[in-house]
Amino acid sequence: MINGDLAGLLTAVAEAVGLQEGESGVERVLRAIRELEPASTKAVSRHVGLPLPVIAAINNELRTRGVVTTNRPSRLTDAGRTLLESLPIDLSAAATCQSCDGHSVEIPADFDPVLERLALIMESAPGVDLTLDQSFATVETKVRRVLLLMRYGLLPSRAALCVGDDDLMAVAIAAVGAAIDRPLVQRLAVVDISPEILEYTRSCLAELGVTAELVEHDLREPLPEPLRKGFDLALTDPPYTTEGAGLFLSRAVEALVPGPGRSVVFSFGPKGPANTLQVQRVITELGLTVQAMHRNFNEYLGAGIIAGVSHLQYLSTTAETAPLVEGAHAGPLYTADQRSAAREYVCNGCATRYAVGRDAEWPTIAALKEAGCAQCGGDRFRPLQLIRDK
Repeated sequence: MINGDLAGLLTAVAEAVGLQEGESGVERVLRAIRELEPASTKAVSRHVGLPLPVIAAINNELRTRGVVTTNRPSRLTDAGRTLLESLPIDLSAAATCQSCDGHSVEIPADFDPVLERLALIMESAPGVDLTLDQSFATVETKVRRVLLLMRYGLLPSRAALCVGDDDLMAVAIAAVGAAIDRPLVQRLAVVDISPEILEYTRSCLAELGVTAELVEHDLREPLPEPLRKGFDLALTDPPYTTEGAGLFLSRAVEALVPGPGRSVVFSFGPKGPANTLQVQRVITELGLTVQAMHRNFNEYLGAGIIAGVSHLQYLSTTAETAPLVEGAHAGPLYTADQRSAAREYVCNGCATRYAVGRDAEWPTIAALKEAGCAQCGGDRFRPLQLIRDK
């Protein structure tokens, strides 16, 4: 049973940061710090599934209350350790498969040449376009995805479409197919807004002896007719917004052959309870069912807001599956679209407040940190309200 002092701490910290998960979210963070210490913000974020800014804000509140040390990575103070004695031990690390590191699929050693080949391909790939919420999955993630799809029987496939493909999954599918000397997709297609991504995909597939339909298209508009209702499998890793998830999933459904038994592989990062519920409602309203969900399956180079990870969901169509967005999408889509309103940040050193946003003096928190606080020179700031709409 949690003692009164600890219960009061959990409540106070949750209220101070406006945490949607409430006291239980703060408790999970404290248990993660105790399990992982010295615990980096990124490690705690991955462990508990909360975005980096949320963890940073909780840590700041815990520091001001003397529960964790002021130095980083975080450690519990003696007072904090005593306070946490009533919390149960976190056994998640002991329960995690050491062979696959909790990913539920292991890359065989004889796939090392595939990893090496994809690593070379990534070195020359076009750079990320942050305005499109791009962040590239690691080569291990690409191969794990293909192997997981094979395990679920989604590959080999008669027809597969990548709905957006900055991760070069079409290339990864072709590379694994070449390694096992068996084409994994008879009709392979990619639709993406980036001509650079498509041209690079074309050259990589040509080296692998694979042809594909590569279509430059803004997914705010309905899919071109040749891509509609013709695929058994769609893969999508949409922009990190609930609107992006809904639109890309709707376009994926547009691409599938009507009727039950078609599949969508959907990668999306951790969100707060309210936004997670919105995404789940979209999945249900699309007439899709969740066959499996693999937490923190995808790992990325960058993607700091989600600690470099996202979840992978295997969705399946039903007789009721139909697109939610059939016409053009005119609203916000990418994270940058939602940053026009300024958010207030406060300097940890002197409590000076700054407005951060597209139309504010400081367009991003990174720009403010680089300049430092005008009053004390500090470079650590925290949001006064955590509005997780990114």
